[in-house]
Amino acid sequence: MSKCTALFALVGVLIFFNSAAEGKLVGISCDAASTWSPSGAELTQSLFSLAPVGITMSTEVQSTFNVTTTTTNQSGFIWTGYILFLEPQGDATFVEGAAASTKFNTVLYPDAWTIEFRAPQEVLPGEVVTLEFDISIPDDELYTFALTQQPIPEPATMVLLGFGAALLLYKRTGNKIFGD
Repeated sequence: MSKCTALFALVGVLIFFNSAAEGKLVGISCDAASTWSPSGAELTQSLFSLAPVGITMSTEVQSTFNVTTTTTNQSGFIWTGYILFLEPQGDATFVEGAAASTKFNTVLYPDAWTIEFRAPQEVLPGEVVTLEFDISIPDDELYTFALTQQPIPEPATMVLLGFGAALLLYKRTGNKIFGD
C-alpha cells in the first residue's frame, strides 16, 4: 500500500467519525511524486446527507493522477447518480473517457471540471458505490484543488418529501397558504 493510499484511507475514517460529510471541506495533502507507481489515491467514505462534500487535495505529480473513491450511502435516500466537480476551474482537469463506476454506466463530461455518473443502477441506503477517474495535472509543481462530490437523489423520493413538507405547512398554517 502506498503512502498516499494509507493517507486517503485515514481521511475516509476521519470523514466517517467527524461527520465531515455534511457539506464541510476536509483538507488533506498528498505528496504524490511522479516517481511513485501508480500515482494516485484511494478514498473510502460514508455520506450521511445529500449536501455536497469537498475534499482539498495537494499533489506534486505531472501527467495523470488516478483517484478511486468508495462511498457508502448512509443518507437514507436512493441515489440515481453522482456528480464530481474540480475547483478551481484551472489547469487540473478530468481525463475524458477514463471514469468508471460499479453502479453507474453512463458517464457524462459537461465540461473539463465536471463528471456526471448516471444509470442504470440505483445506490440504495447502505449500499456501496466505487468511482474511479483520472485527473490531469499540468506540471510537477505543488498543485492544490478541491474535489467536490454530490450524490443525486431519486426524483420520486424528493417529490414525496416536497409534497409531505407542503402538506405539513398547509396544516400548520391553518389553510392560509393558498388564500383560504
